[in-house]
Amino acid sequence: MDYTGSRATEEQHHEQQRSEFPLHDMGDAFFEMATIEGGDEHFFNGVHRHDFYEVLWFTDIKPQQAHYIDFNKYPIEPNQVFLLLPDQVHSMDRGDKCGFLMAFSKDFFERLIGNDIFKLFKYSTNFSVTIPDCRQPVLNTLLDLIRNEYDDTKRPAILESYLRSWFLHCIDLQKEAGETVPRDPRLQTLLESIETNYRRQRKADFYANELSLSAKRLNELTRSSFGKTISQMINERLVLEAKREIGYVRKPIKEISYELGFSEPAYFTRFFGKQTGYAPEDFRKRIAAIYEG
Repeated sequence: MDYTGSRATEEQHHEQQRSEFPLHDMGDAFFEMATIEGGDEHFFNGVHRHDFYEVLWFTDIKPQQAHYIDFNKYPIEPNQVFLLLPDQVHSMDRGDKCGFLMAFSKDFFERLIGNDIFKLFKYSTNFSVTIPDCRQPVLNTLLDLIRNEYDDTKRPAILESYLRSWFLHCIDLQKEAGETVPRDPRLQTLLESIETNYRRQRKADFYANELSLSAKRLNELTRSSFGKTISQMINERLVLEAKREIGYVRKPIKEISYELGFSEPAYFTRFFGKQTGYAPEDFRKRIAAIYEG
């Protein structure tokens, strides 16, 4: 049996299915928050996709509850947190479930979690963690601070500080709990290599050689573990760093492009535009409007 071919056919089928579902967006908002039981139907209506990141924290549920992410069923435990990524397909019956929903624009979330994003998705594209009783007080306190600021003046810098702390606690919990699937040591080696070399090495062959694999086999490994090719992973890391540099500091775009390994600023501008839909200067203005508005 041609397993690789059948898997590719299945992925293509899922991609076709994905495109058929409505895409929910946040408009000009950078952050929204609601309860699961009382939130706007916009976040839950039918089978749908998002163009934003979404956190679901199920604080109180009846037994045998579940929801669906990318056509896969995920049982829900009390005090379990799930993070949904942009363009993932989601469906859920809100009945018998209480908790909180937090939605983040792509730009705000990537600024928020920044260099820790690879820790968040260390071994797969799905992130979930169950919060033990002993850690609920600190996360509840942070959530109260987030809710108070959201209900009051919605200052992005203050929300960023509280939310980042909340996420870092969740990442620590995931590390403490360990992975629920066997770890492939090659994935850790790969992620460390990307983090070290992404500014200078963008060819799949370089990373494949480090793991003593062919580029084809490496792409099979990253697709099965992360849902992405090695080139997509490198490009995403480059874009994440570019967004951080452009959004955080007033460093010239030309200087940023050279620091990220582009031989000409024009190449960087084309790359950034293709990956994000924005020219670097326009992206800088977009971030400034959020934090200065």
